[in-house]
Amino acid sequence: MENERIYNLMEKMYREFSEFRKEMTEFKTEMTEFKTETGKRFDKVEESISKFENETVDKIKALFDAREVQTDVNEKILSTLGRIEAKVDVLQMETAHIRRIK
Repeated sequence: MENERIYNLMEKMYREFSEFRKEMTEFKTEMTEFKTETGKRFDKVEESISKFENETVDKIKALFDAREVQTDVNEKILSTLGRIEAKVDVLQMETAHIRRIK
């Protein structure tokens, strides 16, 4: 009787331990899947960040290039405006001189 009781108790412990091992194996599998999924997501995030950085750098470079071109155009316009102002001054003096003569 006592042996049977011990045997039943050991049998119960074995079943519970087997169930526990099964649950642990399932848990390990789930954790492995979670790690894999998290790794994939992390890779996608890194990829997105890298793409964003590259696109941003390209756009900033384009803006600086456009600014340099605009600066050159502005300098040419100011230079041309200076020449036009000088010509207008000369024409005003000539016109004033012609008016004094008449």
